[in-house]
Amino acid sequence: MIKSNYILYASFLVLTGVTLFSGSIPFFWDGTFFSESACGMFDGSFGPFDFPDNIDNVTFPVYSTYLCLAWKLFSKSLLVSHLAMLPFLLGICYEFYKLAKKFLDDKLVSLALILLLAEPTFMTQGMIMAYDIPLLYLFLLALNLLLSERYTLYAFIVPVIALYSIRGLVLALSLPAIHFFLLFPKHRYGSFLIVLRQHVLCIFLVAAWFMYHKSKTGWYLVSPLHAETDEQLLPFSMMLKQAMFITWKLIDFGRIAAWLLLLTGMYIALRRNDESEKLRRLLLILFVPLAFTVLFMIPFSNPAGHRYFMFTFAALLIGACYMLQEYIPQRWQKASAATLLIALLSGNCWMYPERFGNGWDSSLKVIPYFSLKEQMDQYISENNIDPATVGTQYPLIADKRFTHLTDTSFAYTNVWRGPLKNYAYFLQSNVINTDIPEQVEEVKKGWILVKKLESGQVYISLYRNPGK
Repeated sequence: MIKSNYILYASFLVLTGVTLFSGSIPFFWDGTFFSESACGMFDGSFGPFDFPDNIDNVTFPVYSTYLCLAWKLFSKSLLVSHLAMLPFLLGICYEFYKLAKKFLDDKLVSLALILLLAEPTFMTQGMIMAYDIPLLYLFLLALNLLLSERYTLYAFIVPVIALYSIRGLVLALSLPAIHFFLLFPKHRYGSFLIVLRQHVLCIFLVAAWFMYHKSKTGWYLVSPLHAETDEQLLPFSMMLKQAMFITWKLIDFGRIAAWLLLLTGMYIALRRNDESEKLRRLLLILFVPLAFTVLFMIPFSNPAGHRYFMFTFAALLIGACYMLQEYIPQRWQKASAATLLIALLSGNCWMYPERFGNGWDSSLKVIPYFSLKEQMDQYISENNIDPATVGTQYPLIADKRFTHLTDTSFAYTNVWRGPLKNYAYFLQSNVINTDIPEQVEEVKKGWILVKKLESGQVYISLYRNPGK
């Protein structure tokens, strides 16, 4: 059996190769929001402490500021942006390895690393420079520091997580909860004061930031621009649907195999009355951050994405490997490991009907989209079609100044801005998850198909309005 440290080095090479291969892939999905912020800082339009309201993300713009600094030091390009993410990808792999070694034998650490590279959401997010990648690294780093009782460095990392994003703030809140539960058997309720002492700096910096933010904008957490959209409070019936939606995202893309393995091991441990410290710690690491995130997300209308749970997926892989190691009979271990690996790899091909979310930013089936979009943009330009007359939806509406970092603007019009009949053209793709089915059917039946491009599981179609 190859030692786990060799698998770690091989993982570094794989991630480096994938990063270089992805060097021309543009910013995508939420990434365009943060690249727009970075472009504004790079051009001197605003700074990290005075964002305009339309791109104010409440918390300190850590990711956008980092991108801007990388561009200032080297150059403003997609390749530099990808290379700027590489240290975090390697850091995730290393911190995941360190965390796995706390629970697993060497051969299972190797398996866990292989499964991480097969994890659809992690690999896809890495290839599109997603801002959740640095957050995952910071969380794993903080978790390892906490478990190793290296509290000084831990105290400086937690504020960065808390100020990174609202989800970062939620994850930062889960860390003292984990710490409290770890200390409770020995220190009982005195654990609260111990935990509080380790988070004084975080509390101070987060409070200072939000007070500053309120003084500049007039609001704390919910922007008036979004109060009636993604940050709207849901009625109870819709909260139940949101909970079901989150459950689907958690088991999607082959991860149901990991959950089944985890639950099987938990059932066997319960039957054996196994109360090992390792198992207790592992379940805390998995379920406490998940509980905090789920409870935060259920009340609000913002739809959950797979990427919101990458920390859960990382802990789940270690948990599944631990159950395989401790509770699955040896004669079934290889078959179980192979099934888990195949399930995760197959997750890159899972597709649902178009009216459902297909997690395009979280599985590798999206890769053909980027070349198809580029071909369609070129076709529209060559045929002298004004992009402003082309109606489409997110993510196709993103300006190439922020996706490809071009100097000139090239953007289609958001079809939600007016009646469909006002547009000379309609650009439709299955990568769009927000299409109104009746609207798409109207276009397909009554409009003229001008151009259709297909590759893999992705298609993009351009229709012309016969009345224009």
